[in-house]
Amino acid sequence: MANTTDSIACGGFVFYNNFDSANLARVELVRVPETSDKDGYEVESKSCKSSMSDDTADYEFNLWTKHDCHGTQFQNNNRTWFYFGVKACAADVSAKFNIVNLNKQVKMFSQGMCPVFKVVPGHIHWERIREKPTFTLDQEGSDFTLSFVYNTPENRKAVTYFAFTYPFSYTDLQNYLRRIESRVAKRTVTGTDDVYYHRECAIKSLEGRRMDILTISSFHNISMEREERLSNMFPEKNEQRPFKFWDKKVIFISARVHPGETPSSFVFNGFLNFLVNRDDQIAINLRRQYVFKLIPMLNPDGVARGHYRMDTQGVNLNRVYLNPSLKDHPTIYAARNLIRYYHYSYRLPTEDEVSNGSLTHEENTLTIIDSTCGITNIVRDTTTRLLQQVTLMTLDEKGKDEPELFQDCTSSKTNLDDMPQGDGEDLCNTPEESANSVELKSAKKTYTAVGIGQLPKEESGLYLYVDLHGHASKKGVFMYGNYFDDPEDTITCMLLPKLMSINNPNFHFTSCNFTERNMYIIDKRDGMSREGSGRVAVYKLTGLIRSYTLECNYNSGRLVNTLPARVRDGVSKTLAHIFVPPKYTPSVFEAVGAALGPSILDLSSNNPNSRLPNSQYRSLRGVKSYLKLAYVNNLSTPFGKSLHKRNAKNSGLDD
Repeated sequence: MANTTDSIACGGFVFYNNFDSANLARVELVRVPETSDKDGYEVESKSCKSSMSDDTADYEFNLWTKHDCHGTQFQNNNRTWFYFGVKACAADVSAKFNIVNLNKQVKMFSQGMCPVFKVVPGHIHWERIREKPTFTLDQEGSDFTLSFVYNTPENRKAVTYFAFTYPFSYTDLQNYLRRIESRVAKRTVTGTDDVYYHRECAIKSLEGRRMDILTISSFHNISMEREERLSNMFPEKNEQRPFKFWDKKVIFISARVHPGETPSSFVFNGFLNFLVNRDDQIAINLRRQYVFKLIPMLNPDGVARGHYRMDTQGVNLNRVYLNPSLKDHPTIYAARNLIRYYHYSYRLPTEDEVSNGSLTHEENTLTIIDSTCGITNIVRDTTTRLLQQVTLMTLDEKGKDEPELFQDCTSSKTNLDDMPQGDGEDLCNTPEESANSVELKSAKKTYTAVGIGQLPKEESGLYLYVDLHGHASKKGVFMYGNYFDDPEDTITCMLLPKLMSINNPNFHFTSCNFTERNMYIIDKRDGMSREGSGRVAVYKLTGLIRSYTLECNYNSGRLVNTLPARVRDGVSKTLAHIFVPPKYTPSVFEAVGAALGPSILDLSSNNPNSRLPNSQYRSLRGVKSYLKLAYVNNLSTPFGKSLHKRNAKNSGLDD
């Protein structure tokens, strides 16, 4: 047995643990082959599949994975995640690995969960090992041992990597964001429907890693006023803040607060990739209607360290949203401040002061780009590279249509029936008209464009909040929402999850949970309440009804939905039903993220290629009627009795 910082040499094999998200602690040799004569021994190389039993493997090793915060005063008992590389001493031999100190995951592995592998060079794409692993429990039932056999590749220099599930490291994220940025930036902006994309570092983690935040929208209703630098945030002084948008609500989506829950990254990537599609009309409508604020990795230190659930101080960051500390929980501190900032529609709360000299404009006037006008002038912005060809027009009252970006303060473009009622009414004070407001008069109405941070009416600047997670125990893809006494609020909360089940084959609406107990349940391991989770804390901070946790099982689901055809495809294009749920892969998770797009537009009946008309519900009103009927029918046993008991029992620690 050997244990070094960079790698572990044992039994002629070399085990690697010195890369992003790796967490192998030590290795022990159990068995070596009795003879080196392998004549007649035939195996399929590069496949991780063996025709022999575990007991006849040539080599056997016991492996220990690191606890979260391994070797520090914050070490704890989270040890489900594993990720390591191995280079064999010989080609085409079999090796058995026993990972001996994992958390108990009997249910998941008894349901067919398998680790994943890749071979570099050679088999460079991750896939599940092809032979079902075995597992055992010690007498106390605490330590869980997972065992699997693999055949070493023909290339003796190749390294085979194994992981608990499909990895997505901090390094992977930075590379992915660079590719997205390059893809968007290389295109010349030709119209207001083009993609506005801005990436910046919101704050540095405890160990100095970036917590990126992306701003994505169209150029409709964009102002020439930049967002303020919130106090103690945005440390990269060479990165400018994004521009503000007028009369566009914010959709806030985050992922990877729990490092080992990699499905959340793939869901995030699927949504991001869909959202920056320049040609898809659904993506175009999304960008026209909303501003998207996306945080791809809330716990970059935990990810880089190979943790499963905690940060580097042993804290579950999804329990501190109510009162995060700048010193101890900087990424959650930043996320909460941003959520509050957008809730107040760019108005700074009294305790958040704008850093001196951070504003890029000398005057607090709000200049708006009229999205109804043609492109005549060019404005260059060296940071975003996205305002290369944008119209700067003087608003002329004569002979012009009313600019759509200035809305009557007594009305809204969005159907009120589709909006959360009373979002943040107790938190937003009625703004007084500021000295920097601009008054525009036409023959019909007077419009007021209010300057920095002023709200034209009492409502939240947020439309939707979703925090993305992975789930170990309960099958399928589903959402947690909050509990409401008001039936109308309950229906509003249930609507997006129901639409997701119409737009994605693997989304389980019947597994969703909207119970009060699920808002305040106490974790057995750390004694912390879900009241401090993003989902619950955002509702308490803003009153936002559409505040969710989206969960994806690592392995598979219970059912597959039959999706109705899109309206432009015709009824004949209804997809053939698949009865057996698939094994979940990154592409399955990415499709869940992509389905968020049409589901969000269905909420406001603004989906140009909706599935609703060809569904059994026929329309958004039909979906609402179904939910109301289900709610009434379950008043005696609140929506889905099984949801209460089963969800509370099986929700585990994944929210």
